Formats: sequence, C-alpha cells, structure tokens
Amino acid sequence: MYLDSEGLVTVGCGTMLPTAQAASAIPFYHDSSRQAATSSEVEATWRALAAGRDAQKTAAPKSKHIAKYYKDQSDLRITRPTLNNLLDAHLDADEIHLKLIYPKFEEFPDDAKVALFDMIYNLGLGHGKARHHRATGLMGYPTMNRAINSGDWAAAAKDCTRHGIQAQRNLETAKLFKNCATAQNGRMP
Repeated sequence: MYLDSEGLVTVGCGTMLPTAQAASAIPFYHDSSRQAATSSEVEATWRALAAGRDAQKTAAPKSKHIAKYYKDQSDLRITRPTLNNLLDAHLDADEIHLKLIYPKFEEFPDDAKVALFDMIYNLGLGHGKARHHRATGLMGYPTMNRAINSGDWAAAAKDCTRHGIQAQRNLETAKLFKNCATAQNGRMP
C-alpha cells in the first residue's frame, strides 16, 4: 500500500482503497514470512498510511513521496495475480465508462483510445456539474469531450492537460490526439 499524489491509500497500479475495510477485502501477505495478513493487520496498515494523507496531498509536487517510498513502511504485499486482477477490473470498468461518455468509442483511432484510457485511469470518471459546483475526473473536461465526440482531435489535443501529473505525460497524451488529427487529414503521424 502507498499514498498516491493526492494522499489516497492505493495499491498496485493505482487501485484506490477508500477505506480500511476495502483494503482488508484484498488478499495481502507478509513479505517477510509469506504468510497471509489478517484483516486487522491490513486495516492497521491502511490507517497508518492514511494518517499521512494531508501531508502527501499538500506537499509540493517535487516533495511528494512516490510508491517506492512506502515499501519500507510495511511488509504487506499483494501477489502478481492479485495485481493483475485488480488492474483488469479497473480497465474493464474504465472501458464501460469511456463508452458512456463517448458513444462511438469503439470506432475511435487506437491512439485516441490509448490517450483516453490513460486519462480516465488517472482521473477517474468523475461527475458532471448537475449535483456539484464543479465537474471532476474525465467529466471535468467538457470542451475536450465535445471535441472528441465530434471527431475534432486537434481541439482535443489542446484541451487534455491534466494538473498534478508529469508534464511529459500530458505531452504524450496531446501527441496521441494530434496523431489522430494528422491521420484524419490524410497524413501519417
């Protein structure tokens, strides 16, 4: 378990664990003994990590701890198959959400799909403004979403910048959308 850049307890490839009980539903083991961890051990580790939430969230970007930092905070680990199952479940849910936002998602160029999977994996689906004062997650990009749904990949590239991630990752996402625009205009990217 580790804290992500927002201070949320996370495991594996970005699976958020919103509560100690959610964490205890995942099979952890002790790295030192290879024995299964008990629910109370998992929940105690979750609570210890969660205590650092505010410090991680408010830290300057260069001062935030990366996942590797937390390796010595506990010897609880998950197996590779558990990691893969969590990742597959996350990606399956993301695909369902992408198809809700983008009815023609299946017809999109592969580069657009890769960019959108990266964005939703990082941001989550979020919600629109109907019940909240501000949209969040992928739903917090209404201009980009309209551009994508109308097939305007160049406009999507201009409005896909996320805050709180590496600049290079944003550049790569924009490049994927630009590749779609280039291909759409009859030129190879």
